[in-house]
Amino acid sequence: MREKVIAIHSSRGGTGKTTIATNLAVTYAREGLNIALLDLDFRAPSLFGAFSKGIQKPVKRWLNDFLLDRCTLEQALIDVSEDYGLEGKLLIGLANPAIEAIRNMMGRSRAWEVAAAKKLFSIRTSIFNDMHMDCCIFDTSPGIQYSSINGVVSSDVTVVVTTLDSLDVEGVKNMLVEFYDEFEKKSVILMNKAFPQTRMWSDNERNGLITKMEKDFKRPVIGVIPCYCDVLEATRDSLLVVENPDHPFLKDLQEVAMKLELM
Repeated sequence: MREKVIAIHSSRGGTGKTTIATNLAVTYAREGLNIALLDLDFRAPSLFGAFSKGIQKPVKRWLNDFLLDRCTLEQALIDVSEDYGLEGKLLIGLANPAIEAIRNMMGRSRAWEVAAAKKLFSIRTSIFNDMHMDCCIFDTSPGIQYSSINGVVSSDVTVVVTTLDSLDVEGVKNMLVEFYDEFEKKSVILMNKAFPQTRMWSDNERNGLITKMEKDFKRPVIGVIPCYCDVLEATRDSLLVVENPDHPFLKDLQEVAMKLELM
């Protein structure tokens, strides 16, 4: 894989954005790639819960501390490679889920947000040159918050995750026009929970849906993943790629991973 930063974004919560980001990161690390996964959703942090089974020691430094100049990026990263038996290295940077920490980040000024964006741009040197990572994945906050804008703008490519819910579709359309087009950022669409797993879609139906969505979004659709009931019911600390590596969800995600590698 050519060194790249991938942002996982959505117009609103509930699309499965974090499930995509976490399992994508572990999928790459299982293949032997060195991956950094950073939680940029400071309003509703979720990576701490997702990796709680693999975090063996109390977290001393958060990504909040890095952005607040309290530590280096390397000090804010946790290596969970051995905990999950991964071939490659997986370093995770966690947003602090404590209520007070969330309030602190939400109350930051616009000038601070601009400075934070510069720090995100600067991590490329640390991630790729110093730590020798192959890829960095940002799990951004949904919508157009400063943290998500910073993540998208400092990425090489953004995967916009959407369902077929009309609010999601309209939200993504508006976000692409009002934000992505303005910054001319490279982006692709991942349609998640697209149809019930119990419904058998023909290739013609699936291809027809992709054609329609690409026309509506004016972006390539990188994947279409059905709605799997057990994925919806899974607990926050469940990593499918570790606990159920043969799950069809992961086969769909593997295709997405391969396409992203080639971009």
